[in-house]
Amino acid sequence: MDNEVYVEQQVPSGVLTGIRFKVLSEEDAEKASVKEISVPNEVTDPALGFPNPASQCHTCGAKDYRTCEGHIGLIKFPFTILHPYFLPEVAQILNKICPGCKNLKKDKAKKTDVESIVQTPKICKYCDRGFRDVYPPMKFKVSMKDVFGKTAIVVESSRKLISGKSLPPDYWDFVPNDPQQEDSFSAFNRRVLTHAQVYQILKDVNPSFLKGSLGKKNKIFLQSFPLTPNCHRVAEFGQNLTFDERTRAYRKMIGFRGTANELSACVIECIKLSKIRAEKPSFRMNTNGNNDDNPSKMHGLKYIKEVSLGKRTDFCFRMVCVGDPYIKLNEIGVPHHIAETMLVSEQLNSLNWEKINASCGLRILQRGETFIRRRGGLVPVRYGDQLRIGDTVYRPLHDGDIVLINRPPSIHSHSLIALRVKVLPIDCVLSINPLICSPLRGDFDGDSLHGYIPQSLESRVELAELVSLEKQMVDKQSGKNLLSLSHDSLTAAHLMLEDGVFFNRPQLQQLQMFCANQKIKLPAIMKKLKNSQFDNMSRSCLWTGRQLFSLVLGKDFDVSVNGTEIKKGEFVSVLNPSSCLQEGDENLYSYLIKNYEGKEVLEFLHSFQELLIEWLSMRGFSVSLLDLYLSSDSQTNMNDEVLYGLLEAERQAHGQLLMVDAHQDFLTGNLPENEAYNELDSSKLCHDQQTSAALSRASASAFKEVFRDIQNLIYNYATKENSFLSMLKAGSKGNMLKFVQHSMCVGYQHSLVPLSFHFPRDFSCISWNDHKRAVSSFPLGIDRYVPYGVIKSSFLSGLNPLELFIHSVTNRDASFGGHADISGTLFRKLMFFMRDIYIGYDGTVRSCYGNQLVQFSYGQSQSLLEEAECGAPVGSLAACAISEAAYGALDQPISALENSPLLNLKKVLECGVRKLSGNKTASLFLSQKLKRWTNGFEYGAIDVKNHLEKLLFQDVVSLVTIFYSPQTGKRAHVSPWICYFRISKEAACRKQLKVQSIINALKIKCTDSIKLKKLKLTLPKLQIASKNYPEDDAMNENDENIFITAQIIEDSSSSLDLLQDVVVPFLLETVIKGSSNVKKVDILWQDYPKTSKSGRDSSGELYLRVFMSENCERRNFWRFLVDDCIQIMDMIDWERSHPDSIEDVILAQGIDAARNHFLSTLKSAIADTGKSILPEHLALAADCLSATGEFVPINAKGLSIQRKQMSASSPFTQACFSNPSDCFVKAAKSGASDKLEGTIDALSWGKVPALGTGSRFDIIFSGKEHEIDKPEDVYSLLSKSVEIDDEVAVEVNDDNKQQTGNKAPAPLFQYHKFAAEGGTDIMKMVLRKHISAEDIKRLSKDLKHILYKYDVNHKLSQDDKLVAWKALLLHPRSDEKIGAGPYEIKVGNHSKHGNTRCFILERVDGTAEDFSYHKCIHHALKLIAPDEARLYESRWLNGKKY
Repeated sequence: MDNEVYVEQQVPSGVLTGIRFKVLSEEDAEKASVKEISVPNEVTDPALGFPNPASQCHTCGAKDYRTCEGHIGLIKFPFTILHPYFLPEVAQILNKICPGCKNLKKDKAKKTDVESIVQTPKICKYCDRGFRDVYPPMKFKVSMKDVFGKTAIVVESSRKLISGKSLPPDYWDFVPNDPQQEDSFSAFNRRVLTHAQVYQILKDVNPSFLKGSLGKKNKIFLQSFPLTPNCHRVAEFGQNLTFDERTRAYRKMIGFRGTANELSACVIECIKLSKIRAEKPSFRMNTNGNNDDNPSKMHGLKYIKEVSLGKRTDFCFRMVCVGDPYIKLNEIGVPHHIAETMLVSEQLNSLNWEKINASCGLRILQRGETFIRRRGGLVPVRYGDQLRIGDTVYRPLHDGDIVLINRPPSIHSHSLIALRVKVLPIDCVLSINPLICSPLRGDFDGDSLHGYIPQSLESRVELAELVSLEKQMVDKQSGKNLLSLSHDSLTAAHLMLEDGVFFNRPQLQQLQMFCANQKIKLPAIMKKLKNSQFDNMSRSCLWTGRQLFSLVLGKDFDVSVNGTEIKKGEFVSVLNPSSCLQEGDENLYSYLIKNYEGKEVLEFLHSFQELLIEWLSMRGFSVSLLDLYLSSDSQTNMNDEVLYGLLEAERQAHGQLLMVDAHQDFLTGNLPENEAYNELDSSKLCHDQQTSAALSRASASAFKEVFRDIQNLIYNYATKENSFLSMLKAGSKGNMLKFVQHSMCVGYQHSLVPLSFHFPRDFSCISWNDHKRAVSSFPLGIDRYVPYGVIKSSFLSGLNPLELFIHSVTNRDASFGGHADISGTLFRKLMFFMRDIYIGYDGTVRSCYGNQLVQFSYGQSQSLLEEAECGAPVGSLAACAISEAAYGALDQPISALENSPLLNLKKVLECGVRKLSGNKTASLFLSQKLKRWTNGFEYGAIDVKNHLEKLLFQDVVSLVTIFYSPQTGKRAHVSPWICYFRISKEAACRKQLKVQSIINALKIKCTDSIKLKKLKLTLPKLQIASKNYPEDDAMNENDENIFITAQIIEDSSSSLDLLQDVVVPFLLETVIKGSSNVKKVDILWQDYPKTSKSGRDSSGELYLRVFMSENCERRNFWRFLVDDCIQIMDMIDWERSHPDSIEDVILAQGIDAARNHFLSTLKSAIADTGKSILPEHLALAADCLSATGEFVPINAKGLSIQRKQMSASSPFTQACFSNPSDCFVKAAKSGASDKLEGTIDALSWGKVPALGTGSRFDIIFSGKEHEIDKPEDVYSLLSKSVEIDDEVAVEVNDDNKQQTGNKAPAPLFQYHKFAAEGGTDIMKMVLRKHISAEDIKRLSKDLKHILYKYDVNHKLSQDDKLVAWKALLLHPRSDEKIGAGPYEIKVGNHSKHGNTRCFILERVDGTAEDFSYHKCIHHALKLIAPDEARLYESRWLNGKKY
């Protein structure tokens, strides 16, 4: 690495303002190439750079690959081919012209004529409408992959021919003959054109049309192909050089012998082998042993990332980290050999002379010489006295140097922290304080840290002021404290602050060394002891743990958090004082951050940690398996309580199952007595629960409610000395559920994914045998289960084989499947959309692209965070915050019983993606008016569901029969066949159906002509009625059924078939209740936000989720739903009800309502992940995605839409996001330019990003010097105001001269006359020194504009007066013109030259004088540029213009 630093490399410098894309032309390729390749073996010629067998570049003579970047070759083709990039454009052009006459196809509707270059007959058989039946239209398109690899143009007839007819023989006469044309790919209605044939067709097309479509006609043809340098095609380095597949593709093109289409296929194959176009390897390729890290196998995005986005530096290190509680929080322990290897550039000055001189002297003794940078070049130094002030010296790392630490992956802003170096005598690890593991999201199980050494003074200052640990005390995601006591120190604090902890004087003095410098306080307990040696009473003093802890706090420390009172640095409350040290909304750390500087907070935490760790080491603390044995004396009682608790939980779960529809008959008492026991059989309930995810979810929720009470038994049976319990109470480590599973019982276990088998009720051998016998009694046809069970044993007591198997099945880690990469994908997408958003200097939130406005002001919530500064990259902070919640959701696996927070968050963020299929839903909230009645919300929800939910006729019909009735058939024109639909009276009553409403619904559908026409169905006239029983059955008073009859009115021979095949299916699909637009309605429960402080009695509310039916029009679903709710309008709160699709919200309520809906759903999704995020982050995400007036999808299309709305061209950023090759080709074809305004653009191309410390701002400097304000006399000021109010009499004389009456007006400008002698010389000297001839000419233009800007006798504005006054000073008779002094300047007419305009100067004495600006300009030019003056005089003063 030292050689890298001390190598002088000549690097060209410049300021990059942007990049422009274009397709490489043949002329540019020939200019850039150094050699024409004519032999296949020359593709690795030494003239193309390294690597090559000659070990020297034959073009530039370089002998090292570092000084030679390679050179381009050129391959000439034997014939011209179409450019592969422009094949779609060529096909579009061919479709716009007539292949026969080569004219643009005429639009008969608009009757537009297009001029043709070629003289063609007036009637063309291809474009004239009269010949279309014989000469059908044709369509040109790019060939499929199997035909020359999508490199040929195919033309085919666009209309299917009538059977028995064929195309006329001269239909393909427009296609020129070409010997290279292959007939194997052609057919009677299709031709595959060669490139020469396409050229012959296009050469007669109007050149102006081709130029407008392509820019240049020649760029669609290709006669040569550039050959990339050797270094771009190397797959491996070693003794035997290996080139990649592109080298073999280049060899195929040299001296090619084949058709043009085959050559084009070779070209496109070579282009696809480019690293930037390579596709991502599939999973199968990776499993076959192919190395994904091989450069030749690298896909496009990875190539862009490693070549362009990734930056290499020699001033960095990477090592495994360990914890060291005795180094400060803002320090990092670096091994001594790493510190000696890492170099820091520092400029030598008088303040650091001794330190740098000693360091360089040691380095010279070790290596004989060192290098410094002096005046931009490297200079070797062999003696210490050769150093000079101003030299840049490269020295090793010292204590106190600042380094940037990164713990990958960098998914949040606090993964980058600047720490101070502390060189330690260790060899192989870095050391950090354990308290900073929280911001780094790391631990000490092998995590590595990356370190970067800043080399400039500016970077060191930025690290210290922006990302140092004392500047990152607050979590930018949640606004809470970032640092706190944890693990051992937090456990020690809990134990120290408990009652009964005392210290004698030696112990207290030993621990007082780690506290702030305070006097020891009075002891809490004083005992008198008898001393036998002196025979008097001595005192034994004891201090409490709280007193010792108070020594760290200051006397002005007053805080009250979580029930803990601290007054003047002493604990006042006695209820769990350690609660103020745990994580939460309010704690001791928040008070420290609010009232102390960052360095002081770090000192507090370090003092706390040193004290607690030292005391814990003195006291001793260990964890063993003995802590799992809660109580040996009362073990039996504990087991009994656990067993009874599990039985109660099981009863609660089964009771929850009885609330569903399947068991309503039991609840209402409608079951026969002999069936009641079977309905409540526990085994059957267990089986039913495992067949449905919804039932399992309800049962699991009820079971866990009771199981929480079982967990609390831990506190009753665990001893005070239990180490596990101490850590749980302290909040430092451990999980209550896992503790219960080890010591008491494993508890409820359920599978995260559906399985093909189910579990028995009890987990024992007897239960398993009974389970196998009972399987035959359960319903068949069920092949998917959601198994669950309760393991009553604990891990400590041991599990039987069945329990162990069930525990393994239900806790396997395969629940995420293909969703493990969702969080990383969301993070990448959000960063691309939001990383360029920053706070402008006017307080608005803008984007770097086009300076587009995103927010008028950045909403700052009440948190510990300071107000965001100008230039703050708030977009990146918001993206990191949301992504951190997504990563946190990985701890909650996807389950069949619970909604996945991760998938829910993904669904919310991708709401802008428009889906053409799938279910649409809407959420309806109940009106608050319903709370006036008891259970009003419950009854209201049921009424709304019954009103909307679609109920088909077939859902209530239990039997359909067709009877022959000869009596009915006797009537004229009436069919004797009658169809009976049997409906249970009980089912109709349960569904709240009336017979007449059913009949009305059937009749309405039969008369709906629009629906019949849409179904293309001819329905006969029907007679629909109701009967209590069929005609063949005797009447039974106890009959529980009713019958709906349908009969065809007009009799025919096919009436039976028509009734059976058409009428019955048609009527069964009738919607007899509810809305045809609604598939189903679910009644759900929504919890109120935890942060809500509204005075509600319950913790949530009921709402309804409405699902769209398959027949409903997707775009109008919400409008139809509102129309269907007209009758129940008062029962629904329409201000909160909304469609669940953002697109529907925009259509129905506008973009502002959609933004608020997105924000509320995003907050809910974030809350489900268990993370806390500041509201300004969520609001910024909503505003960023909706800044264009609609929610854009977070994909490549959405990014393109967002940039287009900003009027910003950013092909490089879009290429880094997705499909780099396609983005670059599209930009090159359109000639797009990229100003590199974004962050990723600037960093990739060596520019400073336009945010943060590099954000845009304007410096406005006034040349006027600051002057001390003169004291003002109040009385004179008042007298002036009085004088201004006095009336001024003005008299106008006949000679048009004004005189003032009471008081002379003040002069307009202060004027000092030049001395009589030498005044002209002085003016000439001043003008020549400060003013040029061009300045005088610009002044002339301004004066002319001012002269004709105003009306006659109109006064000039203040700015224009100043310009005219400057010109007057340049007049040859300025003193005479000015006279007593200027008072006003206006535009007027010359008194001697009629309507000629000039400037009028009104003097303070009331007189007026005119002056010409031409004379002023001529006099000034005469003084500084005589030649220009003569030209000006000949043009303006003598009336001659040239």
